[in-house]
Amino acid sequence: MKLSNFLIFLINLATYWNGNGIKTYFGEIVGFDITVLGEEVTHYFGVPYAQSPTGFFRFKPPYELEQNRFKENNTYYAVHKAPGCPQIIRKMGFDGYDSLNPKDTNENCLRLNMWVPKNGEKMPVIVFFHGGSWTVRTGSADKFNGSVLALKTKSIVVVPNFRLGFFGFAYLSGKDGIEGNMGLLDQQMALKWINRTIESFGGDKDKVTIFGTGTGSSSVAAHLFSSNSKPFFKRGIMSSGTITHFMSTVSTDIAEKNTRNVSVLLNCISSINDTSKNNAQIVECLRNKTIAELLDAARNVSAPGQMPTPFPFMPVNKDTVFFNGSITDIYNKKLFNKDVDLMFGRTADEATFFMATGFTNNTQFGCYFYPDKPANDSANKCEMNITNFENLVKFGGKILNFNDTETAKLKTIYNDSATTYTNRSIRILSDFIFDCELSRFAITFANVSRHNTYFYEYNRRSPINLWPEWTGAMHGDDLIDIFGIPFRCPEKYAQGIWQREKDYSENVMWAIGNFTNYGNTTTVWYKLNATEPKAFVFNGQLGQTGTSPQYKNVTPLTCTEYDKLFIQSILRNALLNIKKMAQNNLPK
Repeated sequence: MKLSNFLIFLINLATYWNGNGIKTYFGEIVGFDITVLGEEVTHYFGVPYAQSPTGFFRFKPPYELEQNRFKENNTYYAVHKAPGCPQIIRKMGFDGYDSLNPKDTNENCLRLNMWVPKNGEKMPVIVFFHGGSWTVRTGSADKFNGSVLALKTKSIVVVPNFRLGFFGFAYLSGKDGIEGNMGLLDQQMALKWINRTIESFGGDKDKVTIFGTGTGSSSVAAHLFSSNSKPFFKRGIMSSGTITHFMSTVSTDIAEKNTRNVSVLLNCISSINDTSKNNAQIVECLRNKTIAELLDAARNVSAPGQMPTPFPFMPVNKDTVFFNGSITDIYNKKLFNKDVDLMFGRTADEATFFMATGFTNNTQFGCYFYPDKPANDSANKCEMNITNFENLVKFGGKILNFNDTETAKLKTIYNDSATTYTNRSIRILSDFIFDCELSRFAITFANVSRHNTYFYEYNRRSPINLWPEWTGAMHGDDLIDIFGIPFRCPEKYAQGIWQREKDYSENVMWAIGNFTNYGNTTTVWYKLNATEPKAFVFNGQLGQTGTSPQYKNVTPLTCTEYDKLFIQSILRNALLNIKKMAQNNLPK
């Protein structure tokens, strides 16, 4: 029985092979053809773009593949999707969440998936970086299947995986240490691979757009801040995140403390201040630990002074390998890459994803989510009262390191931001996790860039959104239309709305295609004006005859007062730290 199944597999495989390998700098790569919407798209799955980051290469920057890696007698058959990078997989028993988890993980994960329309020449290239707080998720999730997006935009879509968590962002300063930001360097290596090989597949290396959502969007911004990434892309799409946000990076001091704490838990050193072992000995000890041991230890650390988070390992904000300096200095001096067309985006209710996964099913916040019940079930409700709202304000104030006076002011700012306590809470979390810093960076960029800048707000709840109705147009909802889910998954839609949803998705992909190909969008979508910044609104009327485009302020009204309060808190805490340092240095 097993033999017959294997023979069937070989017969099916032979049916889809495109017959001709693509000769690249690294050797021959063979993909397989799938008919998508009546046209053939060649799929290349699990293609290595760097040396395996295992053994000696664990915690090292990625090493480039050698020339002719895939020799004539060792053609690479790109049939298996790229494995996810090592991570602890959390399951909710709910497809809206669990479907983004990797089906399999492997430390040899520096691989990419690629979709190439047939017979294209000089096609634009879209490179997508997945989100997941630098710690979880995979580019191989079905939601990021690029076949329809490739076909509708006449582009090559590339989705690389990259190291996450401790494997991607551990840090030890000094000789023989861990230089940090390996995950970002992996992305950079993937871009270099694309630059070197994409013309063999019919792509145009001078028309590369990097695109991401959440921390994937922060990755796009990070490449703007890395001079070594500049030659590898022409445009960017940043959906719901930026590396300039204080929650996107940590200091080298915190990263080192976290890394040394992991080393203590794994008996590589006796204490965080143990100097009996040098860096080379510590790193060698960590290299000899299993993936499971490293993952388990890494989730149990958090350095003093780090914002409360279940994801302690993320990019360091200063290094000598990726940023080659400090993000803050590069930002303040406007030294980031300004020679790109850039599209910014957000959803209308960004924070509800995090409310549904982290603030539900307790009386403290008054929001409920039962994954086994329909989205519109009465049990899946969020009807916050004033006490729930005040609890959330206190939680936010603690994260932001506000004192009591500042926390009270925070409540005042948002007390009139919406008619219900639930919507006020959504607004406050959306502002400080996403919207305020994203809009600030967008306006800064538009003010200094010589290229096209656009901004959108996706203000439409998808009919296939499985989350409770109170989550609205939540974080990541824009990807449903951008990746053409109505075309790939018609079974998810009621018959009466399927054509409408396809039309909507096609209009969204058309705008994305225009941007990736030409650097502009549509005649009714105006460029971002730094002096009067407006966001184009993706609502239910997009593309309908007789409707006028809608715009709204890029910067939410509450952000102006929130920013003042945030800066006040930073200055106050900085002054306190200076006073403490001075007192500690007084003669005893």
